Amino acid sequence: MIKKLFVQNIFLIENLELEFTPGLNVLTGETGAGKSILLDCLGYLLGKKNTRIELGTRGGTATIIGEFESKKDDLISQFLSEKGFPTDSNLILRQSIGTTSKRRAFINDLPCSLELVRDLGNLILDLNGQFEEQGLLNVKTHRGLLDNYGNLQQNLKNVDKYWTEHNKLKKLLDTEYKRKDVVENTDFLEKSIHQINELQLDQSELETIESHREELKKASRSNAGILDAFQALNKDLVEDSILNAIRSLERLEKKVDVDNHLPIEKFYTALEKFSQACENLGQLMEKSANSEKQLVEIEDRYHSIKRICRSHNVELDQIFNLQVSLEEELKGVKEVDEKIKEIEKKILLINDRYKKETAILSNERHKFAAKLDKKIEKELKPLKLELAKFKTEISRDQESKFGRDHVCFTTEINPGSGFKPLNKIASGGELSRFLLAAKLCFFDENSKKSQIFDEIDRGVGGATASAIGKRLLELSKHEQVLVVTHSPQVAAYSDNHLKVEKVNSDKSTITKVTTLNEENTVREIARMLSGELVTSEALAAAAKLRNTSRGIS
Repeated sequence: MIKKLFVQNIFLIENLELEFTPGLNVLTGETGAGKSILLDCLGYLLGKKNTRIELGTRGGTATIIGEFESKKDDLISQFLSEKGFPTDSNLILRQSIGTTSKRRAFINDLPCSLELVRDLGNLILDLNGQFEEQGLLNVKTHRGLLDNYGNLQQNLKNVDKYWTEHNKLKKLLDTEYKRKDVVENTDFLEKSIHQINELQLDQSELETIESHREELKKASRSNAGILDAFQALNKDLVEDSILNAIRSLERLEKKVDVDNHLPIEKFYTALEKFSQACENLGQLMEKSANSEKQLVEIEDRYHSIKRICRSHNVELDQIFNLQVSLEEELKGVKEVDEKIKEIEKKILLINDRYKKETAILSNERHKFAAKLDKKIEKELKPLKLELAKFKTEISRDQESKFGRDHVCFTTEINPGSGFKPLNKIASGGELSRFLLAAKLCFFDENSKKSQIFDEIDRGVGGATASAIGKRLLELSKHEQVLVVTHSPQVAAYSDNHLKVEKVNSDKSTITKVTTLNEENTVREIARMLSGELVTSEALAAAAKLRNTSRGIS
């Protein structure tokens, strides 16, 4: 659910912050005020294709920020967790757009790719009637929607079970054929077993060898610095220099007229500390030599082990049991033919079960497709699409874990025009109403997307507009709904009413958005009914519309 949207320097928008609530959020205002621009900004923020925005004239960059609700273990938090982003109750998306249209995207203030934002956006939002790459307008979603509608999860599990088992057996069969290819070459197995025996592996060594190797490699990198320091040091020359300085000062001290605060003792201390430092450096050199020797030994052993691992495509921690598996493999190569026959027999049996389950699933899909067609057509009638037809076309597809059906939702808007996929509906208003009807039938408890409709009431009024408002309200009980509308009948159903308007001054024109209280909501509905001059009759009619939408007589 979207909670807030902040837009800066986009078209006529200077600085704008919108707050949305659960339920039905309605945006109204005169044509050209900027309602659709706000939706474009939201679509742009979430990486939706085919969205274009124009920078304003108030600086070199523009910013769009959205705050979204993300509940623990929902689809959004799971997605973010899989991608390595922190998850909490709030999700902040931000995009910065430069003058060259260069975009930078952020999730919770961490930079991310636009592709990642687009994938996340498909979990958060459906911009109905505007974008064809996601939701109901994407034919790839139709099979899943039909299966959810028919509650066919158990049928899908049955199909998936045999599909998975079939693939496992196929992989096992391929493995046995590969073993059969090397059945004559047992020398490789025997040589590998001999190499492992020579290593005399120990479990504790295997657990620590990589960390010990890394420690020695780190030590090796510092050894070079110690050697440089030792080579740069001329011990005898330094000691002689200090001793000569001491002797000179002692001779000077014996003179009566010389100040007795000479640094003789300090030079003695320096000589002693220098000697200690040289001794410590020598010990480090000796230790470095020992660690280099250990590194050579452990590298030789490590690479010997890794060579065997690569030869048999196993990880380091699996080599401990490799000998046993190789011995079993050596013993089993003679039984390959029998195993191949046994696996092929199982594959035939599993394939037969898979085909039976896919046939059952396909029959169920056809049955529920017919029910769905009738249900959606029933929803279309009060939305002034009474002549429209809906048909779920199911055709044969490649076999997969989902069965063998390709599902495509099609519609015939006008009699005789022929059935076409949903994304071929030309009229934006018709498409939005059609998608609203479908969404009411397809509602998914687990989705929790925000649904956005832009001028869904285009070209209708009266009872039809009221029917649209009523159905938007019904949908908003399950999923947050944002709708741009010019219809007072739709606006009357709002839970949260936002008024968008242009404010002109001598120097500029900006877009302003106001969240309306109940009194101003009624006044805005009256304006939509009567125009700029709001009469008492219009106010009374608006109040009646508002009360009717709430079931108040």
